[in-house]
Amino acid sequence: MNFKYKVSGIVFSFVVLAAGIVSCLSTRKIDYSLDVKPILNRKCIACHGGVKKQGGFSLLFEEEAFAKLKSGKYGIVAGDPESSEMIRRLSLHDVEERMPYKASPLTKEEIETLTNWVKQGAKWGQHWAYKSVEKPEIPDIKSDWIANNIDAYVLEKQQEKNLKPSAAAEASTMARRVSLDLIGIPFQNSSKSNFLNNPNNKNYEILVDSLLASPHFGEKWTSMWLDLARYADTKGYERDGRRSIWRYRDWLINAFNADKPYDQFLTEQLAGDLLPNPTDEQLIATAFHRNTMTNDEGGTDNEEFRTAAVLDRVNTTWETLMGTTFACVQCHSHPYDPFKHEDYYRFASFFNNTRDEDTYDDYPLIRHFDEEQNKKLSELNSWLTTNCSKQETNKIVAFIKTFEPSYNSLTTDQFVNSELSDTKWLAMRNNASARLKKVELTNKSNLVFKYKAYVGGGQIRLKADSVNGPEIGLYPIKNETKSWEIISIKLLP
Repeated sequence: MNFKYKVSGIVFSFVVLAAGIVSCLSTRKIDYSLDVKPILNRKCIACHGGVKKQGGFSLLFEEEAFAKLKSGKYGIVAGDPESSEMIRRLSLHDVEERMPYKASPLTKEEIETLTNWVKQGAKWGQHWAYKSVEKPEIPDIKSDWIANNIDAYVLEKQQEKNLKPSAAAEASTMARRVSLDLIGIPFQNSSKSNFLNNPNNKNYEILVDSLLASPHFGEKWTSMWLDLARYADTKGYERDGRRSIWRYRDWLINAFNADKPYDQFLTEQLAGDLLPNPTDEQLIATAFHRNTMTNDEGGTDNEEFRTAAVLDRVNTTWETLMGTTFACVQCHSHPYDPFKHEDYYRFASFFNNTRDEDTYDDYPLIRHFDEEQNKKLSELNSWLTTNCSKQETNKIVAFIKTFEPSYNSLTTDQFVNSELSDTKWLAMRNNASARLKKVELTNKSNLVFKYKAYVGGGQIRLKADSVNGPEIGLYPIKNETKSWEIISIKLLP
């Protein structure tokens, strides 16, 4: 008998506890982000959001959740759970009508939470990451241990858990930690020695300043950014060919060490080439968006992989600069962040104006000159400045550095005794012809060619419009070439 009474008492206690939970839920204010959204994500979104919108009901966005259903009813009627089809369907016993369909029913507490949320006005919430930052209230705790505002929060939580702060680390440990944090390697200089001999706040600040001034600081933080920018010395895909892009790595190191302002740091990487008269360094910075994989394997479709590169730039921009996985929205509206499927392709249109042709050398490139070449370029620049307009000078110098604007042979068609070798290089035999499409020659006097000859004795003949059109240029190929040659063909009027 005593045992039975004890069991009954335990059961009764559980009943009272459950009743207390329900009572609490019915009276307190329901928070969408804290109470409602976790239930919707676990139990509802799979069928009512993203790709699926069963019955025309979606819980991804506020305007969709409150919209009229296919049945003409409304899933959620703010302030009126009795008229809300979602609430009605959660409590049904018929498994063909009860939601979630063909899954375990929601618990009584979960249904009560959603019901009270609707009753209280079904106020929609915003993801915490997109709320404006507000200054929090600092815990009012007095302690000699507190050295800054963050310590107050730490100490408050420690007191809640009945914990005590750890003892202060030794000076050698603190020096090692800050060195690894800031430059990634152990460090030894006079500032560290001074701190170890006399560990006070002033000497610690001097040590930190010396670490921030170290060239290793830029190297440490550049490694993080290179991961975000998907940096690699190869191009990926089947061939994974070599990619020479180390100048971008050095640009990042210099930017971090110079403490380049963040807005300038981003602008030069996103659009350095669009700045007025961009410097070489600003052009190099744009390699941030040249790190896309490129597929120069024979037989691949250029437009397919150009599009893949555009989408890669969209995803990288959002993940790196905005800190969100925007890539999910490529296929469906995001179940967590407030981004719709259409938003992804609106943003993609900003990048959808690139060539991204699958050339072997990843054109366009900025050429790296040695000391002698830079001297010659400087002499040419001086001559051009004296004899040409500033606009003409800039165009000529930019062309020498980048070989742009250019036309790549992979855009040729209408082949006779010729073909695109490996889908990249125009290969021609005796009496061969091919058409290079959409070449703009208005007000142009010369056409620069890059070629390689395996036999001598031939000619390059340029004709306008068609193979039977008027001849506008001629260049004799006298000898076999050992490597690629660059020539300039004077165009006939």
